[in-house]
Parts: sequence; structure tokens; C-alpha cells
Amino acid sequence: MTNPYQIKQDVPHREPGFPLDVFHIIPPGKEILHLHWHDDWEIIYFIRGNATFYIGSETVKPEPGDLLFVNKGLIHTGFADDEHPVEYYAVVFHSALAGSSMADSYHMQITNPYIAGKSFFPLHLPAKDASYPYIADIVKQLIAEYKQRGKGFQLAIRSMLHLLLVHLSRHHQLQGTPGSASEESAELTEKFKELIAFVERHYPEKLTVQQAAGIVNLSEYHFCRTFKKITGKTFVEYVNLLRINAAEQLLLHSSDPVTEIAFNVGFGSVNYFSQMFKQYKRHSPSQWRKRNSRGQP
Repeated sequence: MTNPYQIKQDVPHREPGFPLDVFHIIPPGKEILHLHWHDDWEIIYFIRGNATFYIGSETVKPEPGDLLFVNKGLIHTGFADDEHPVEYYAVVFHSALAGSSMADSYHMQITNPYIAGKSFFPLHLPAKDASYPYIADIVKQLIAEYKQRGKGFQLAIRSMLHLLLVHLSRHHQLQGTPGSASEESAELTEKFKELIAFVERHYPEKLTVQQAAGIVNLSEYHFCRTFKKITGKTFVEYVNLLRINAAEQLLLHSSDPVTEIAFNVGFGSVNYFSQMFKQYKRHSPSQWRKRNSRGQP
């Protein structure tokens, strides 16, 4: 079974020749955006709810209507702050869509710094920002074009992306690496990507903070601080979340007893497993299996 929660994602775009997709997301649990990174850019248009997003090493608590921009290569995740429903759109697209087959200097002047990774989008554009109305209008039109899929929608969307880049380059162009202040920080982020990939492969096993800190060559104290800053969770919490997500898939795709699933994903106590599952999925394992086997939301 493929792991839908793996950290490195190669986004399977709906149309291979048009690498852009729009996802309308109303997550059912506390984890509203699983921890991952990809080589695509991502725009999050936050609609409702109370949530915290972790993008790179930055923490963002958006208000309804705010825009978040995830630059390619950044680890990002998100969690609901309470029991209220969360809703948002995610526009995910490859930088190739912003390029041009024509080597015109005026086009390259705007797009090349972003494609080459020398300029970056702002992580957070709140609704109160002076440039927000124009930029938000472009994003909303883009989402509408994608949904309606009328004649020439690909060309319309690509034109909107170019307009978006022009406006961002005028008012919000950032230099350097967002979410990490130096090459050293960028190198540390790469180490954490490797660590999290390792944890994804070994989550059913016994994993310790000491072992994880050694993999990224940090003291346990600095490791714990950095891990929480990047993922929004302590190391133990994150391992438990991986185990819960794996259990969710087993509950959906197998008829194994809950007790057996708990042990197979790495929990030594069925009671603790049930407690953690309910914390993240808002239902007990047996309730979750029953609701989803009936096709209920």
C-alpha cells in the first residue's frame, strides 16, 4: 500500500501537460494538512476555522480570507486549533507553468528569479494588507476557472499566474530563503527531511529522541526545539501521529481487529492507541471504521 502521508510528494497533476491542480479541503480531523514537502509551489486560500500552519520554520495563524504561500521545497503542515470545522483551497502548481517558450527579457525578468529560487513568495498575505484585494481576486478567479473548466481555461489560468507573479514582484518580492536565515539553516532543513523520511519507514519500531537527535547531529535540547518549530509537534507526538495515520489506513483497507492494528503500528497499549486515535481523528477506532465503512463523512 502506498503511503498517502509520505513527506516527499510528487504531485500527480490531473493533466500531465498542465501541472496545476486546485484542492477544496474540509479536513475531518485535527490534522488539516499532513507534514510534507514538494517541488511545486502552493497557494492556500483559507476560508474558515481556527488553525495553525507551520511553513518552513515559520508559524502562521491565518484569519478567514487570508492567503498563504508555500515556496517549493519547504516542509509544511497544519492543525486545527479547536473543534470548529476548517476549510481552505490549495492551489498546487509547478514552476514550469510560470515559464515561457519565448526567451523575452521582460518575461524572464519577472519569472526567472522565482523559478531559479532567488526570489520567494511571502508566507502570509493577510486580508488587511494593501495589496490583498487585487491578489486575492486573481486567486479566486483562478479557482473559479479551474472549477468551471471552460474553453481555454488553461490559458486563462496561466495568464492569471503571470499577473500574480508581476504583482507579487512589485510589492512582496523576498530575497534569500524564507523560513531559514542562512545556508546552515537550509542544510539543517534537508537533514530534517531525511530524518522524517527515516521515521516514516520505521514508525512501528521503538524510536527515541536521543536516536533522532543523533541523526541530525543536534543536542537533544536543540533538536526538540527545532523539531517542534518545523512540525508543530514534539517528536513523540509526531511519531504517534504517523502511527495513527497508518492505523487509519488499516482500519479502512483491512478487517484486522483494532487490537492487532494498534500493535502493528507500534503502540504497546490498546487503551493509549484508542486515546490518541480519538484525539487526532475525533472518533474512536471502532467508531471511525464503522462511519467510514458506511461511507459517511
